[in-house]
Amino acid sequence: MMTYFFELYDALPRGGPGDNASTRKAFKLVKGLSKKPRILDLGCGPGMQTLELARLSKGKIIAIDNHQPFLDKLNHNAQRRGLSSYIETINQDMNQLLFPPESFDLIWSEGALYFMGFENGLKKCRERLRKNGHLAVTELVWLRPDPPKEIKEAHQSEYPALTDIENNLTMIKKAGYRLIGHFTLPDSSWTKHYYDPMEEKIRDLEKKYPTGHDARTVFSACQREIDLFRKYSKYFGYEFFVMQAAP
Repeated sequence: MMTYFFELYDALPRGGPGDNASTRKAFKLVKGLSKKPRILDLGCGPGMQTLELARLSKGKIIAIDNHQPFLDKLNHNAQRRGLSSYIETINQDMNQLLFPPESFDLIWSEGALYFMGFENGLKKCRERLRKNGHLAVTELVWLRPDPPKEIKEAHQSEYPALTDIENNLTMIKKAGYRLIGHFTLPDSSWTKHYYDPMEEKIRDLEKKYPTGHDARTVFSACQREIDLFRKYSKYFGYEFFVMQAAP
């Protein structure tokens, strides 16, 4: 079934919700970076935000993901845009980071830190930040305290640790950070480069695999995710948190 999953996801511009405008907005909150900062992009996926970070920072970006086709796409796009000198890709499980303490000025993770668990990810990133280093992450959150049963149960089965913004802010402080700022990604961050092209690709793949049970199961689950977002997007979303390692 993962074959069908990756056939779908390998065709998408992004591995999750986000957009370059939000990446730029978050980056502007990061102050005091050196002229050539050392940056870690955790769970970079196909790397749309990695390319934007390279343009913005002119630093050295280590982009890690454990799916090589994503890294291949990132390397190809970096070369096309003349950004290869800023980006190094590494095939590595983000749950087994091999970097020593205090390795980075900035750690970035759009839609991927939940693979480590938000609280655990904050801790692991804190250990690898240099003095006064920054962390910028997007995390799925409840935007309202009264989600309907259908969407609440769907998220509890997929991400039981899902909580609201205030609880995430508490975890950020507890992990040794000073909050710089946070904002909610707009609905367009979910649709333009993620759900819209996903839905189009699902239609193509359903024609390619008209009778395959495993394929249809994967595509139906992805379509249901899209449908639930359209129905309940005011109740949940991605929050962009930007923080600095506290002394």
